[in-house]
Amino acid sequence: MVERTTEEHVDLDRLNDGVSEIRPYKSKQAKMEEKEEKKTAKEDKRIAKEEKKSSNELKDSSIVALIISILFFIAVVGYSVVAFGHIPFVEKWRNIWIETAMTTDQHKWLAQSFFPEWLIDDVMSRQVDIKDMGITEIDPNKDLFGGIIDPTELVVGEPDSKGNIVYANNIEEGIVILNVEDTNFKGKLIIIDDPSRVFLGVTDYKGSRGEFICDYLEKENAVVGVNASGFIDTGGVSLGGQISGMCVSQGEYWGSYKSKYTLMGFDKDNRMIVGGTGDWEQYNIRDGMQFRPTLILNGEKVVEDSAGWGLQPRTTMGQCANGVVLMLVVDGRQVGYSLGATMEDCADILLEYGAVTAAACDGGSSSVIGYEGEIINEPSTNMPTGRYLPNAWLVRSKTSQSTNEAE
Repeated sequence: MVERTTEEHVDLDRLNDGVSEIRPYKSKQAKMEEKEEKKTAKEDKRIAKEEKKSSNELKDSSIVALIISILFFIAVVGYSVVAFGHIPFVEKWRNIWIETAMTTDQHKWLAQSFFPEWLIDDVMSRQVDIKDMGITEIDPNKDLFGGIIDPTELVVGEPDSKGNIVYANNIEEGIVILNVEDTNFKGKLIIIDDPSRVFLGVTDYKGSRGEFICDYLEKENAVVGVNASGFIDTGGVSLGGQISGMCVSQGEYWGSYKSKYTLMGFDKDNRMIVGGTGDWEQYNIRDGMQFRPTLILNGEKVVEDSAGWGLQPRTTMGQCANGVVLMLVVDGRQVGYSLGATMEDCADILLEYGAVTAAACDGGSSSVIGYEGEIINEPSTNMPTGRYLPNAWLVRSKTSQSTNEAE
């Protein structure tokens, strides 16, 4: 009898154990069918996944399309409300937008690109431009500053009786400068005690270029000055050598009269005269220029709201019944600082300080104040000197006036 080793016992045990694990025989055909079924199942799963993905994409596309449609609808309705609606608040600011754009030389496209021509024409047809004549009747018996302010009581950096901060109180020169501001603007009001010292300085380079405001102060020995006439400004880069309208400086005329503009000047009795006249000699105009519109006649405001002139940097001038002259310059076109003022804004400030006659000078990027050799406002131009100006309203220093009178 043959005896088996331990290793042989182990092998037989493994063999016996493996009998139960023997898989049933499958034919080649069956294997192929099974493989095909798996492949089909995998493909079905893939198709189902693709269908689900397509369904989700379709759903997402539908949502996007719906959002775009809603936004488009809102835009159309919003534009219709802004362009053609009659909601008072919306209509007011739509008109101011159009007026502001159309009263600039370089930014008319901001209105023309968004609004139809008929609407622009309708808005601009409401532009107020009074041509009636107004002459300040000076009452020599009135207090120098009409009881509105008392320079001896003003403190620089402190508010005056109307709450406006005093920027400068030059008692020696008879000049007070106040900071004025409202929701949309910041500016400065200059109060001059003697109208005989106010005159129009003109560039020495007529037809070629204007001069900077501080150059005018220096050459004319003036304490303070502001821009005056408009000028031909092709491309917004003009040198200010071609005046728009007519002006006269101490009897010397320059430019051509334009009927669309208004006279603003002083006669030989130092009375401010405004209005639509070309016969300046009839009114004995010693210094004057043309622009528009008139703001105040006979102590009454003749402009309301934007009056067709929009929201802009402004330069305006008025005279009180006692002869005191007011020069107002408002900064603008600077978001976050000062957008600009309407014509009524300017008229209201001038009226508050006693003006009985007032009109506008050129505005926009030309609006500037020079005081004691420096620019003291924030012009909208990027030129630190301010723009070239064909002329400027100036206030002669009392020192130079005394010297001239002595001679």
